[in-house]
Amino acid sequence: MSTEPGAIGLGSTLADRYELVAEVARGAVGDVFEALDRVEGSKVAVKVLRAEYLADESMRRRFRREGAVLKALDHPAIVRLLELGINDDGVVFLVTEYVEGETLAERLSRGSLPIEEVDALIDALCDGLGAVHQHGVLHGDLKPANVVWPEDGAPRLVDFGASKILGLDRLTATGEVSGTPAYMAPEVLTGKADVDQRIDVYGLGVVLYEALSAKKPFHDGHVGRLMMKIDAGDCLPIDTVADIPDAIARLVGKAMHRHKQER
Repeated sequence: MSTEPGAIGLGSTLADRYELVAEVARGAVGDVFEALDRVEGSKVAVKVLRAEYLADESMRRRFRREGAVLKALDHPAIVRLLELGINDDGVVFLVTEYVEGETLAERLSRGSLPIEEVDALIDALCDGLGAVHQHGVLHGDLKPANVVWPEDGAPRLVDFGASKILGLDRLTATGEVSGTPAYMAPEVLTGKADVDQRIDVYGLGVVLYEALSAKKPFHDGHVGRLMMKIDAGDCLPIDTVADIPDAIARLVGKAMHRHKQER
C-alpha cells in the first residue's frame, strides 16, 4: 500500500481493500478509478481527492459532502455510494458502484441521440433530479460527462462534488461557484438572483439541447464572453439546429429560459 498521498495511483490499495486498476476520469479536485474490491471480489469505482487538496479543509469538506449526499440518495437514476473512507495516510476517497457503460459525453461524440433515447434520458434525469430535490439537494453540475449510460439500463447521474444543500449552504450566486460554466444558469454566473432547484432545470435543458443536436448551445473560448452569451440567452433555438417535435423544442426552450421564474 502506498505510504505517501502523492503516490496514490494505479496499483495502490486503499483501506487494505480497494485496488486501483484503471483510471476512469480526472475531475477538478479528484480522480476516478476502476478498482477491485478484494473483499467482495467485485468491480467498484473509487474517487480519490487529489494530494494537493488534502491540506485544504474546504476541499475535504466538499468531498465529504458529496459522500453524505450520495448516502442519503437511494434511487435507480443515481449512482449508489458504498463507502466514504480515509486511508491510513490521510487520503480521502469515495467508493461507489461501478456502472458498466459510457458517459453521455462519449455517446454524443458520435452524434446526436435518436428521439427515443432522448425520451429515456429525459425520464431518467427528471426522476433522478426529483429525488435529489426532494432531499433538499441541488446537483449543481449537470452535464453530459456526469451522466453515465449503462450497457443495459437507463442513464444514471454521477458526481455530486458541486452539490448544494438548501437551508445549509449560502445559496447565492455571489458565493462559491463550482461547476462547468457552459452548463450553468445565468443567475449562478452573474449573481443576479438567489439560486434554487431551477439551476438544475436549466442544466437539464442544456444537456437535452446537446443530446438532440450534438452541439453546445453556448460556446466561446473566452469565459467572460461565454458568460455574457449565457446571460443574454444568445443561442440558436433548438428547433433550428435539430429536427425534433415541437413539444420537445418547447420543453428545452422553457428549461433553458434565462429568467428562472420562466423555467
